[in-house]
Amino acid sequence: MSNGRAGDGGGRDQAWPGLVRWEFGAASGQVSDVVWQCDALLGGRLYHRSLFGSREEAEQFALRMRKAEPDQMFNVEAIKASQIWN
Repeated sequence: MSNGRAGDGGGRDQAWPGLVRWEFGAASGQVSDVVWQCDALLGGRLYHRSLFGSREEAEQFALRMRKAEPDQMFNVEAIKASQIWN
């Protein structure tokens, strides 16, 4: 969707607010001072870090990734949100 005609070059593409669905996961409605961190380790080094709003989301992610990437190790731990955001 855009706010201009195709090919006019003058308009910016914008999503219409009423037609966009924002999905932030199962814990998006939950407010907590704790977030769950899932670290992917490859060769003993941090390869990727993901944050989740609940332990269940983090554990499900780690389980799926262990099946997809058996050469990586996945650790899930709780951390205070204040360590990440002010």
